Amino acid sequence: MVTNKKMNPVLKGRKAVLLAFTPAFLTASAAAYVPMEAGLVMPVFAVLITMVIGVLLILRQQAGSPAAPLVLSPGRGAGQGPAGLLRDLAKAADVPESAVQAVPTLRGRPALTLVAGSVINPEKFPEPSLLPCIRRLSADETSRIRLVTQAFEADRIELHLQPIVSLPQRKIRFYEVLARLRLADGTLLAPVEFLPILECSGRASDFDRRILIRAMAVARHLMARGSEAIVGVNLSAHSIVEPGFLWSLAGLLDSSPEILGRIVLELPQHSWRHVDADLKGALATLRERGVPFSLDRAADLRFDPKTLADLGIRFMKLPAGLLIKAAEQADGRYAGPELDVRDFASALRRQGIRLIAERVDQDEMVPTLEDLGIPVAQGFAFAAPRPVKPEIAGEQDLPRPFGLEDAPTRLRRTG
Repeated sequence: MVTNKKMNPVLKGRKAVLLAFTPAFLTASAAAYVPMEAGLVMPVFAVLITMVIGVLLILRQQAGSPAAPLVLSPGRGAGQGPAGLLRDLAKAADVPESAVQAVPTLRGRPALTLVAGSVINPEKFPEPSLLPCIRRLSADETSRIRLVTQAFEADRIELHLQPIVSLPQRKIRFYEVLARLRLADGTLLAPVEFLPILECSGRASDFDRRILIRAMAVARHLMARGSEAIVGVNLSAHSIVEPGFLWSLAGLLDSSPEILGRIVLELPQHSWRHVDADLKGALATLRERGVPFSLDRAADLRFDPKTLADLGIRFMKLPAGLLIKAAEQADGRYAGPELDVRDFASALRRQGIRLIAERVDQDEMVPTLEDLGIPVAQGFAFAAPRPVKPEIAGEQDLPRPFGLEDAPTRLRRTG
C-alpha cells in the first residue's frame, strides 16, 4: 500500500494486478459455464462486479487505519542509553513519562518488550520505606542479643512491684509486677530493652509463664500478711496470639485456687481489639474461673464500656497524659466521637470497670486527675518500683559469675 500525490492510498504490486484483471477473469469464467442464449451473462457479471467493488472498499478501509508501529529513533536512543530507550518506548505507547522515570537504570542490553496500549502502574510497586531492611547486625547488637539470651537461659529474672494507689487518699490498692533482667555484668534491663529480643527468638510465652509463677508466689505472700491487694501481670502480645498459651494459663492458675481473683492478667489494647474465636474461648474459660482482666498499653481513648465489660475487663489503664490532654479540650474529647473524658470514670464504673491513670510521673498531674474523677492512679509521683526479695517470689539462688557481688547495679527509670 502506497500513497499518490493526493495522499490517497493505492494498491501496488501483485495485489493491484490481481484486482485489475479480476473482472475479466470472472467474465470469461461465467461465459464458459453460462449459456449465451440464456441471457444470464450480464446479471452474473453485475453481481461479480459488485462483489469486487465491496472487497476493494474493505481493503481500502483497512489500509486507511493501519496499526501504528513502534518506531525508535536510533540516534536518540543510543545517545541516552537505556533510560532514553525506555522513554521513547513509553511515548510510543502513550505511557506517562513520570512512570518511566520511576524505573531504575538498567545495566547491559536486556531484551525489552513493550505491548502497545499497556500502561505501567506505579501504584503496584510498594513504598520503599515499607520494605524490610536487610542489614547485618552491628557488633554491639550481636553482643546485646547474646547477653540477653544468656541471662534468660540462666533465669536471672527479677521482679519489681509498683504500687497503684487510690485518689485522693493515696492508699495502696494494687501492685503491678514489673520484670527486670540482670545481665552477667550486673546491668539491670527493663522490658523495653530485652523483651523484643525474646519475642524475636520465640521465647516470649516462656518468659510470661515464669513471671506469672513468680507473681502467684507474691500474691500468696500478700494473702499471708492479711493484705487485700491484688497483683497485675502484663502479658506480651506475642504470647497472647500463640496457640494454646492462654489455655495453659488456666491450668497454671488452677494449681493455686486460693489466689484466684488475686491475679489480674493485663492485655494490651491492640489484643483486645483483635479478639478471634479461639482467644474469646480462652478468655471465657479464665473468666469463669474468676480471673479478672485489665486493658493495658492504650494508644488512644476510643473504647466502648459495654463491649469491654462483656469481654471480662474489670480494670482499664489509660495514660495520664492522654487524659489531661483531652481535658484541656473544650468538649473534653481527645480525637473523634468518643466520650467526654469527664465521663470516663462514671461510664466505666457503671459497667463494673475501674479506671486507672498510669504514668503519673509529675505531682502537677494529680490535681487534674482528681478533678476528672479518676479513682486510681499509678506512677513515679506516688512510688517507684521496688524489687521483690527472691525468697518471696519463690526464686531459687542461682550461681552467679565471679565478682558479680561487687558489680554496680544500673537501674533504668521505667514505670
